[in-house]
Amino acid sequence: MELAIALGVLVGLLIFALKASMGCGLAHLSLREITLVASGYLLVATGMGLVIDRLSIDLIAGMIRAGVAMHAILALCLIALGMLTIREWRCSSKDISRKTFLALSIPCPACMAATFLSISVLADHLEISPARIGAAVGIMLFITISFVSMLLKRIRGGPGIIGNVMMLLGGFYLISIMLLPSYIQMQSVILRCAAPEVHSELIAAYLILTMLISLGYVIRKKGVRV
Repeated sequence: MELAIALGVLVGLLIFALKASMGCGLAHLSLREITLVASGYLLVATGMGLVIDRLSIDLIAGMIRAGVAMHAILALCLIALGMLTIREWRCSSKDISRKTFLALSIPCPACMAATFLSISVLADHLEISPARIGAAVGIMLFITISFVSMLLKRIRGGPGIIGNVMMLLGGFYLISIMLLPSYIQMQSVILRCAAPEVHSELIAAYLILTMLISLGYVIRKKGVRV
């Protein structure tokens, strides 16, 4: 059970790393800029591991609830900025993806709350100090974001691609809020009780994300302009 929970949490963290990588790679940032973004995730995760034992249960629960509220705001921002990126490119051939990519790549409150919860779950079930878990999570995020971003830089097709990705992820975020009401109702972090429910709902959310991305790919292959 502990191994299954740990793997589920790691998969969730990789999803967040992929989100940041899509922003950096599809906006065609330089290696230095990608490294700066990846370093931000490394520092955030490491810092969380260092302070997690010093925070009260009520404060942690409040941070998670605030993260959910910011999740909804981020979803709307992604949809709006994605549409703006596509419109500016198609109407005036202006590439603003190097600005709007920040909505995808910069550590947002929703991602930080999820990372915080992930470190808590891993430290609790693996019985390893949160400081070490935080550092390990940060290193994993740094390596994943840097590697995947460099791969995605090879994709050509203009800012319209990152605009479509932003709108798809924004829609996924809105759906995930409806699929994960347990985050909103959480009053305390009793991780052993909450984890099985969370992971079962996350599976459905990830499947929906895969379906949305696949649908967007098929639409582009058919030549339909979004």
